[in-house]
Amino acid sequence: MEKILVIGQESKSHKAILRLLVSEGFEAITADNVEAGIQTAQSERPDLLVSTLDIDGSDSRVLLGALKQRSELAIIPFILVTNQGEKFYLRECIELGADDCLVEPITDPEIISAIKTRLQKQAQITEQYVAVLRNTAERLNRLAHYDSLTDLPNHHLLHQRLVQAIERFSQNHQPVALLSLSLDRLRQVNNTLGYQAGDALLQATARRLRASLPEGSTVARLTGNQFAVLLTDFTSRQAVLAVAQDLINRLSQPFSLPSQEVFLTTSIGIALYPEDSTDISTLLRQADAALEWAKQQKSNSCQFYRIDIPVVPADQIVLETWLRYALERHEFEVYYQPQMGLVDHRILGAEALIRWTHPEHGPISPAQFIPLAEETGLIVPIGEWMLQQTCRQVKLWQQQGLPPLQVSVNLSSVQFNQPHLGQTIATLLDQAGLSSSALELEITETALMQDAAAAIAILSDLKTQGFKIAIDDFGTGYSSLSYLKQFPIDTLKIDTCFVQGVTTDPKNRAILTAVIQMAHDLQLTVIAEGVELEAELALLESYRCDIAQGYYIGRPMPAKQFEAFLANYLAKPGQNIDKSAYAHRFGVTS
Repeated sequence: MEKILVIGQESKSHKAILRLLVSEGFEAITADNVEAGIQTAQSERPDLLVSTLDIDGSDSRVLLGALKQRSELAIIPFILVTNQGEKFYLRECIELGADDCLVEPITDPEIISAIKTRLQKQAQITEQYVAVLRNTAERLNRLAHYDSLTDLPNHHLLHQRLVQAIERFSQNHQPVALLSLSLDRLRQVNNTLGYQAGDALLQATARRLRASLPEGSTVARLTGNQFAVLLTDFTSRQAVLAVAQDLINRLSQPFSLPSQEVFLTTSIGIALYPEDSTDISTLLRQADAALEWAKQQKSNSCQFYRIDIPVVPADQIVLETWLRYALERHEFEVYYQPQMGLVDHRILGAEALIRWTHPEHGPISPAQFIPLAEETGLIVPIGEWMLQQTCRQVKLWQQQGLPPLQVSVNLSSVQFNQPHLGQTIATLLDQAGLSSSALELEITETALMQDAAAAIAILSDLKTQGFKIAIDDFGTGYSSLSYLKQFPIDTLKIDTCFVQGVTTDPKNRAILTAVIQMAHDLQLTVIAEGVELEAELALLESYRCDIAQGYYIGRPMPAKQFEAFLANYLAKPGQNIDKSAYAHRFGVTS
């Protein structure tokens, strides 16, 4: 039964409408003024409002205005019944939100027809709204459980299916096989034919996997090139192996893309429930570990999990999840460690270092997350963010009138080998309004020696664009002196391990003096890292080392703290700094 609220002072017309509504099977409720009408509408939520208030006064307009301001009431159909037929008032009420205006005298059929028409339209709108909500909910549910590219279940739905399969095991004792599958050459397809071709290949792979699996199986897409298969109807390990081998054979057949035919190789890792583990997360990691083992074998290989295959610890997976959100949640910060010239003890620059503070678990060591960032490729966006923040900070210091400082930034081996590295950094410098001489780029010798010929080409491109280059952690990697003379570099950074203990270890002293002399003969600047004692600093000065960096001079610190450190340092006696000395030393201008 539809509920209709009639608002108006008691009158012959008002009473007649109430009697008519009741006789037509409606539930009729009433209110005699605007305030009572609003309160009743809020508490009763009628299906329709009828007002018999005069429109030449202010009551009708006040009522309509009050309804319009309340979103939950503004959607209720509103019919105005009046004995005033002036178009001005009628038009004003329509503009304020009235759906219909009935001018007396009117017949009962006219009133009922107007009411039913409005209720039918409202029902249609509600039906459409519910349909939209239902479709939206279905789309959201599908997005939450299915991969948008391949329309396969995603990892959330795979996890649910795993839970269901394991619950059934307690009833039918049917073991579960989890296959982790990787397309080994997808990256090459993306790089050579483009990501559109790569997407088409993934879609074709999904179709082929669906068509290849036994009924009742689940195939899911987990990441870019990784899929998972859940088998629940097999009798032996050999049967699982047969399914895996069949998948490899089918995926080895050529894929016809718009541009050309493509051949893939596939690696598969297999873990069994309950044989390998009764814990779902462990089972997933075991399948992934077996997959990594299979990748190290010949092409198109599959491997069952074995107890001697190392499994990625759960805490590393958690750390990776945190790391993937850290950048967008602004959890990183750039710290700066001062570098002091040993000729005149001036602060000549700083090294930019990334720090990560998790909102719940506090500071996380770079030794923990940097290797993981490199392994997952997250180091590329993190490194670009670091360069961007450093450029902005250096520009800010210049605008504040600080002496020109050259800031060094570490490049990981993954970053160093990214296409268009120099162009990317140059763009960030240009956005900040800096010249290339404001930064020094640090690369470890290990990263350089991974492909020395390619490294020389990349370094030469960076030098052409005006960047200064430093070899970081010198002496801890390959230390190929034959390549050292070929690398277009400006600075050698001697690793901490050769500096600490130099006051007591004659071998360290011999290495330091030899490296410093060699670097100077090659016209390179030498920076000694890890200086923690005054005695170490004194020895480095006697060896004619150019610059020192370490806790004795200053710990890594946030930008504001670094500014305070520099201000205190410049205020010391004998630190009346001539900015031109900085400019001459590093070739930078304020």
